[in-house]
Amino acid sequence: MGKYVLDSEWGTKYPNFKKAEFKCPCGKCNGYGNGIATTLVETLQKLRNKYGKLQITSGYRCPAHNKAVGGSTNSKHTKGQAADFYLDGFNNQSNRVNMVNELKKTKYYNYSYTNVNGNHPNMGNVVHLDTKLEDTDDAYKTFVRNLQEAIGANVDGIAGSETVSRAPTRSTSTGWNHKAVRPLQVYLKSLGYDLGKCGVDGKFGKDMKACIKKYQKDQGLSIVDGVVTAKMYTCKKLLKLY
Repeated sequence: MGKYVLDSEWGTKYPNFKKAEFKCPCGKCNGYGNGIATTLVETLQKLRNKYGKLQITSGYRCPAHNKAVGGSTNSKHTKGQAADFYLDGFNNQSNRVNMVNELKKTKYYNYSYTNVNGNHPNMGNVVHLDTKLEDTDDAYKTFVRNLQEAIGANVDGIAGSETVSRAPTRSTSTGWNHKAVRPLQVYLKSLGYDLGKCGVDGKFGKDMKACIKKYQKDQGLSIVDGVVTAKMYTCKKLLKLY
């Protein structure tokens, strides 16, 4: 599954949606930014299959339009990962709350909210949903494959005993420069982590160590020290990171 819906998938893989439903209404941008996230449309398609007609009230917003309508600076609307939508019955607050609770159980869920007791009056009777950019299982498998290529292990996307035994670890990681660092940086960046000024440079500096510590904390690892261990290569549980 790709990160963004292909033009050929509208009306086919996602039979009840048209790309235009997600277009930015400003009339000044290309309408879709980098694209509309597959994870978002797949989640909405399942809702349409279950509940029938679903109306998109706000899809992609370019940064300028997002600012003009009072959207948050980091709104996922600007990344094609969010949509506001309406279903028959949303005029009832309890129905909207039930939908938010249902969305929390979906595979690609990142965040959702609705107007409850007037706390989001600008939302009216719609529900907001934003999703992760890609299938987290796919992101992890891509990381493992890139790592395997770097360390000369069998490339199968599975962090088995061979991969873990060959994957480099360090008792102290700062200053470490290894060919396996770049795949790890790419992986962390894809999850939304900040790699600092150096970004993906294949080097293990202070920013990378801080990034690893946050990753370890988010993964619920018992030791949060910024040091790469074999345990890190087998962490599949990707949590909300932003």
